[in-house]
Amino acid sequence: MTAVLMLLAIPIVLWSVQSVCLAAARQPLRWRIDSRGGAKHLRLAVRIATQVGLLAVIVLYPVVRGEAIIAYYGRLLPPAPAAEHFGYGVASAALFLSVLFVIWLATQRLVVEVHHARKKWIRRLVLLGPTAMFGAFVEEFLFRGVLMADLLRSNWSPGSAVAISALVFAIAHYVRAVKRHWTFPGHIALGVLLGVAFLETGSLWLAAGLHAGGILVIMGVRPFVRYAGPAWLTGASIFPFAGVVGIAALVTLTAIVHHAFGGIAP
Repeated sequence: MTAVLMLLAIPIVLWSVQSVCLAAARQPLRWRIDSRGGAKHLRLAVRIATQVGLLAVIVLYPVVRGEAIIAYYGRLLPPAPAAEHFGYGVASAALFLSVLFVIWLATQRLVVEVHHARKKWIRRLVLLGPTAMFGAFVEEFLFRGVLMADLLRSNWSPGSAVAISALVFAIAHYVRAVKRHWTFPGHIALGVLLGVAFLETGSLWLAAGLHAGGILVIMGVRPFVRYAGPAWLTGASIFPFAGVVGIAALVTLTAIVHHAFGGIAP
């Protein structure tokens, strides 16, 4: 359970950084990790601390196990199935989300509407590829390559490892204060999909492809559409997978991944 203990340290670090910034600004401490309404440097400090904390766990976990960092993650990213598995993941996520968006457009539950300034959406589109790759691989290294792999090594059953890693993956997205909490089941369903992808292939390529493909499509269309709802059906904002139909699509995609890749893990 080394990975769980290391992950638990991250919110402690975030709260400590937030508290130092608030104290320096002579503002009252907050029990929640919440930079809203605070000075600009508070939000920046918490964001930096978050990224540093995530990367620290990724780097230090193999070291704690007595392994070389490159060797450890090299086993999780073998060269042979890289293009096939990653490409399959990106294409599958993009296809499922595209079909979902077409259905919502056809039923007028999604409205084409540019709601970001031109400079802002151009900048986001330029950075879309690197953002998707960075976000996908960091989270896959952390939640599947570190946490789920650690659970499997600790003799947890495959089903338990998938379930626990999915639950922690979901909870991690709500450690800091967020606008929406009803999206939690969608994050669990997404975590199960990514966990099954890792379990069935024994590598991170497929999970990273699914994750990156989802980010590419969701963030790519975000500046140009507005959800007409209801949210429980269609999802909202960057959470089209959190509505009832989105969760059903994730369950379907999980079954497809299990059928297509089941049993190939070494």
